[in-house]
Amino acid sequence: MLRPNRSFMVSAITGSAAFAAGAGLSRALWMTLAGWCLAVGGFSLDFYADRDLDKVGPRAQLRHNPLADGTLAPKTGLIFSISFLFVSLILTLALSPTALLPWSAVLAIIIGLALHWFETPLTRALTLGALQALYVLIGSAAGHLTPGLMLLAGMFFFAMFGGRGMIDIRDYPQDVVTRVQTLPMRYGVKRTAQFTAVCLLIAFALSLAAYFTGDFNTTYLYLDLLFIAIGLVCAGWFAARPTPKLAHILTLVFMVGSGSLMCLAMVVGSL
Repeated sequence: MLRPNRSFMVSAITGSAAFAAGAGLSRALWMTLAGWCLAVGGFSLDFYADRDLDKVGPRAQLRHNPLADGTLAPKTGLIFSISFLFVSLILTLALSPTALLPWSAVLAIIIGLALHWFETPLTRALTLGALQALYVLIGSAAGHLTPGLMLLAGMFFFAMFGGRGMIDIRDYPQDVVTRVQTLPMRYGVKRTAQFTAVCLLIAFALSLAAYFTGDFNTTYLYLDLLFIAIGLVCAGWFAARPTPKLAHILTLVFMVGSGSLMCLAMVVGSL
């Protein structure tokens, strides 16, 4: 229910943005916790919303939904999610009341996803990108939102907007036997891979533009260039060979590894 593979990244984005915004180490760590609780509440609510869908087919083996396999009662899962959302709300209000605006936007998306309001392939991609950008804004609200951080919010948006295509291709074998609508099912695998590559190129450009705002030091530039170099290899490779197996590898290498690299760049680049 804690969804460590997903909640880690968005909490790291929140804390890194807070530190880069000048919130200080202590407040940045507390903002990291607030972001983590919000992410856990949202991702576990996703389990609650998809508990029926995750009972059948390949998804049952791949998702390991405790609310679908009977490990936890749905009511218990719902209480679990609401509790984490409440703790995040209290922490956000205590640390930075101005962060409540992007926090509320995240909550609205979480609720919309749980109610299946965003079921088309593009809206699913848009919500994923918007969530990443909003976590940057939540963290930044603990300090001062700078032009560089605004560009990085855009960078995370496009990286994850396009990343949805990579995720959908990774999950394509099990999604074809369910009613889930995804980018490759609607537009084809090749076009989806090309869409992902274009979005990643925009993300790389925004990450580089953030350095030229003067908000980050040269260490940020070196790490960002490494991020871009890795990303270009991944994007080109994926556009040429968009297979579920390769997508599975690249979601770990690029989305998790490169995402962590950018969080590190934000922190050390603002020292």
